[in-house]
Amino acid sequence: MDISVGSASPLVDKTGVIGVIDDEWDIVQLYRDALLASGFSVYAFTNPLIALEHFRVNRNSYVLIISDLRMPGMDGIELIKQIKAINPNIRALLITAFEVEDSVFHQYKKGNLIDYILQKPITMKNLVTEVENQVKIQQVQRTKMKLPRSYKS
Repeated sequence: MDISVGSASPLVDKTGVIGVIDDEWDIVQLYRDALLASGFSVYAFTNPLIALEHFRVNRNSYVLIISDLRMPGMDGIELIKQIKAINPNIRALLITAFEVEDSVFHQYKKGNLIDYILQKPITMKNLVTEVENQVKIQQVQRTKMKLPRSYKS
Protein backbone atom coordinates (compact mmCIF):
# COMPACT_ATOMS: atom_id res chain seq x y z
CA MET A 1 0.00 0.00 0.00
CA ASP A 2 1.48 3.33 -1.09
CA ILE A 3 1.16 6.06 1.50
CA SER A 4 3.69 8.50 0.09
CA VAL A 5 1.42 11.47 -0.32
CA GLY A 6 3.93 14.30 -0.12
CA SER A 7 3.20 17.71 1.26
CA ALA A 8 0.84 19.98 -0.60
CA SER A 9 2.22 23.02 1.20
CA PRO A 10 5.81 23.48 2.35
CA LEU A 11 4.78 26.65 4.26
CA VAL A 12 2.95 24.73 6.99
CA ASP A 13 4.75 24.71 10.35
CA LYS A 14 4.69 21.02 11.22
CA THR A 15 6.23 21.26 14.69
CA GLY A 16 2.97 20.76 16.61
CA VAL A 17 1.62 17.34 17.49
CA ILE A 18 -1.38 15.76 15.81
CA GLY A 19 -3.42 13.19 17.69
CA VAL A 20 -5.11 10.41 15.72
CA ILE A 21 -7.80 8.40 17.50
CA ASP A 22 -9.76 5.51 15.99
CA ASP A 23 -10.71 2.17 17.51
CA GLU A 24 -9.42 0.30 14.44
CA TRP A 25 -5.62 -0.11 14.57
CA ASP A 26 -5.21 -0.50 10.81
CA ILE A 27 -6.94 2.86 10.24
CA VAL A 28 -4.83 4.53 12.94
CA GLN A 29 -1.66 3.15 11.34
CA LEU A 30 -2.69 4.26 7.86
CA TYR A 31 -3.48 7.84 8.98
CA ARG A 32 -0.38 8.02 11.17
CA ASP A 33 1.93 6.76 8.43
CA ALA A 34 0.50 9.21 5.85
CA LEU A 35 0.94 12.15 8.23
CA LEU A 36 4.43 11.07 9.29
CA ALA A 37 5.41 10.75 5.62
CA SER A 38 4.24 14.34 5.17
CA GLY A 39 6.46 15.60 8.00
CA PHE A 40 3.98 15.85 10.89
CA SER A 41 4.56 14.67 14.47
CA VAL A 42 1.81 12.19 15.30
CA TYR A 43 0.58 10.28 18.32
CA ALA A 44 -1.88 7.52 17.47
CA PHE A 45 -4.37 5.85 19.80
CA THR A 46 -7.03 3.15 19.59
CA ASN A 47 -8.38 3.99 23.04
CA PRO A 48 -9.97 7.44 23.44
CA LEU A 49 -9.48 7.41 27.24
CA ILE A 50 -5.74 6.90 26.88
CA ALA A 51 -5.66 9.58 24.17
CA LEU A 52 -7.44 12.00 26.50
CA GLU A 53 -4.96 11.34 29.29
CA HIS A 54 -2.02 11.86 26.91
CA PHE A 55 -3.58 15.11 25.77
CA ARG A 56 -4.00 16.30 29.39
CA VAL A 57 -0.30 15.77 30.04
CA ASN A 58 0.80 17.27 26.69
CA ARG A 59 -1.95 19.87 26.10
CA ASN A 60 0.40 22.58 24.85
CA SER A 61 2.08 20.34 22.27
CA TYR A 62 -1.02 19.48 20.27
CA VAL A 63 -2.35 21.53 17.37
CA LEU A 64 -4.95 19.12 15.96
CA ILE A 65 -7.03 16.13 17.00
CA ILE A 66 -8.35 13.72 14.39
CA SER A 67 -11.01 11.43 15.79
CA ASP A 68 -13.36 8.79 14.54
CA LEU A 69 -16.99 9.39 15.49
CA ARG A 70 -17.97 5.97 16.81
CA MET A 71 -15.65 4.25 19.27
CA PRO A 72 -16.25 2.06 22.31
CA GLY A 73 -15.83 3.71 25.71
CA MET A 74 -16.17 7.27 24.46
CA ASP A 75 -17.37 8.56 21.11
CA GLY A 76 -15.46 11.17 19.10
CA ILE A 77 -17.81 14.01 20.00
CA GLU A 78 -17.38 13.44 23.73
CA LEU A 79 -13.62 13.06 23.35
CA ILE A 80 -13.37 16.35 21.47
CA LYS A 81 -15.61 18.09 24.03
CA GLN A 82 -13.29 17.02 26.83
CA ILE A 83 -10.18 17.97 24.88
CA LYS A 84 -11.62 21.40 24.03
CA ALA A 85 -12.45 21.91 27.71
CA ILE A 86 -8.72 21.49 28.43
CA ASN A 87 -7.51 23.54 25.44
CA PRO A 88 -10.19 25.42 23.47
CA ASN A 89 -7.64 26.47 20.82
CA ILE A 90 -7.05 22.93 19.56
CA ARG A 91 -8.42 22.18 16.09
CA ALA A 92 -10.68 19.13 15.75
CA LEU A 93 -11.28 17.03 12.67
CA LEU A 94 -13.96 14.34 12.88
CA ILE A 95 -13.88 11.35 10.56
CA THR A 96 -16.93 9.17 10.10
CA ALA A 97 -18.40 6.55 7.80
CA PHE A 98 -21.86 7.74 8.79
CA GLU A 99 -23.85 10.48 7.09
CA VAL A 100 -23.71 13.72 9.06
CA GLU A 101 -26.43 16.25 8.35
CA ASP A 102 -25.28 19.76 7.51
CA SER A 103 -27.39 21.18 10.32
CA VAL A 104 -25.66 18.92 12.87
CA PHE A 105 -22.22 19.90 11.58
CA HIS A 106 -23.12 23.60 11.65
CA GLN A 107 -24.33 23.22 15.23
CA TYR A 108 -20.96 21.72 16.23
CA LYS A 109 -19.08 24.31 14.14
CA LYS A 110 -21.03 27.18 15.70
CA GLY A 111 -20.20 25.82 19.15
CA ASN A 112 -16.48 25.69 18.22
CA LEU A 113 -16.46 21.93 18.76
CA ILE A 114 -15.78 20.39 15.34
CA ASP A 115 -13.75 22.32 12.79
CA TYR A 116 -14.17 19.92 9.88
CA ILE A 117 -15.76 16.56 9.09
CA LEU A 118 -14.26 14.08 6.63
CA GLN A 119 -16.54 11.36 5.31
CA LYS A 120 -15.09 7.84 4.94
CA PRO A 121 -13.72 6.51 2.72
CA ILE A 122 -11.05 9.17 2.37
CA THR A 123 -7.81 9.20 0.44
CA MET A 124 -4.58 9.86 2.27
CA LYS A 125 -3.97 12.83 -0.02
CA ASN A 126 -7.29 14.38 1.09
CA LEU A 127 -6.46 13.65 4.73
CA VAL A 128 -3.05 15.32 4.49
CA THR A 129 -4.49 18.30 2.59
CA GLU A 130 -7.18 18.88 5.22
CA VAL A 131 -4.70 18.43 8.06
CA GLU A 132 -2.46 21.06 6.46
CA ASN A 133 -5.48 23.39 6.14
CA GLN A 134 -6.40 22.93 9.80
CA VAL A 135 -2.81 23.42 10.97
CA LYS A 136 -2.54 26.64 8.92
CA ILE A 137 -5.76 27.95 10.47
CA GLN A 138 -4.50 27.09 13.95
CA GLN A 139 -1.22 28.91 13.24
CA VAL A 140 -3.05 32.03 12.04
CA GLN A 141 -5.26 31.99 15.14
CA ARG A 142 -2.25 31.55 17.40
CA THR A 143 -0.47 34.46 15.68
CA LYS A 144 -3.54 36.70 16.08
CA MET A 145 -3.66 35.89 19.79
CA LYS A 146 -0.06 37.14 20.14
CA LEU A 147 -0.61 40.41 18.23
CA PRO A 148 -1.13 43.65 20.14
CA ARG A 149 -4.77 44.67 20.26
CA SER A 150 -4.25 47.52 17.76
CA TYR A 151 -3.21 45.00 15.03
CA LYS A 152 -6.14 42.63 15.44
CA SER A 153 -9.02 42.88 13.02
